[in-house]
Amino acid sequence: MSGKVISFINMKGGVGKTTLCIGMGVYLAQFFDKKILFIDLDPQFNATQSLMNEFNLEEQYLTDFSVNNKTIKKIFEAPTKISEKPKLPNKEDVIIKLSDKIDIIAGTIDIIFEDNSKDGAKAKRVRKFISENNLRNHYDFIFIDCPPTISIYTDAALIASDFYLVPNRIDRYSILGIRLLKQVIDRISYEEELQIKPLGIVYTMLKDATMKSDLLKEAFEESTIVNEMGLFRSTTTLVNDLLVGLQGNISSNYKKSREDINTLCIEFMERIDANG
Repeated sequence: MSGKVISFINMKGGVGKTTLCIGMGVYLAQFFDKKILFIDLDPQFNATQSLMNEFNLEEQYLTDFSVNNKTIKKIFEAPTKISEKPKLPNKEDVIIKLSDKIDIIAGTIDIIFEDNSKDGAKAKRVRKFISENNLRNHYDFIFIDCPPTISIYTDAALIASDFYLVPNRIDRYSILGIRLLKQVIDRISYEEELQIKPLGIVYTMLKDATMKSDLLKEAFEESTIVNEMGLFRSTTTLVNDLLVGLQGNISSNYKKSREDINTLCIEFMERIDANG
């Protein structure tokens, strides 16, 4: 088995990126029998908060994982002496087991301090960590929740990934976000000679269509960049309970979003198979 690494990314916030990432990952584990590792590279660490809540580990995160640095921050830490060689942690030092099929490298707001570093090699740390710990042989999929900004963590995610998936809402700023994302990916692909491929764009949080939304959608789909990235047939609809519900932020906990995520996961698997 050689697991695939997928970045969930958009340069625009509020598109349902984290909700889609954890929703698909949990569903693939629960209903497709896939082994999933989440890597939370977003300093907002919403994926971590959602999953800690889902698996009743919020208190342990606050009193143990965060305090004892069992988070993504450990992967980016620099040596304390100039003569020391950078050393990556073992997988046991940072990977938290959530269930038989789901693990996470938890996020933390503290990684904002690492982003000020001038050490360009740090952007390769996630890829090295995955390789040195043979994680592709342990997981079917490694899902990376990326920040919606240009940062060392955006670069680290893309350098580590085989594919990227773009959650996207239909609004007037969609084209701008996609263009900026393409620029970021083209830059890092050139600098690092990457072979990262787009899985496609997923329309998220769709509401009833209006004349305005139809025009925005038409203009968006006329973009050359959108055609290069491709569009999923499957979409997700706006489900208020998923955003504010007492059952957490996991799509499979809600009937309507569960139907959406099932269709999306089927197409996701088809696209993975088609791309080798």
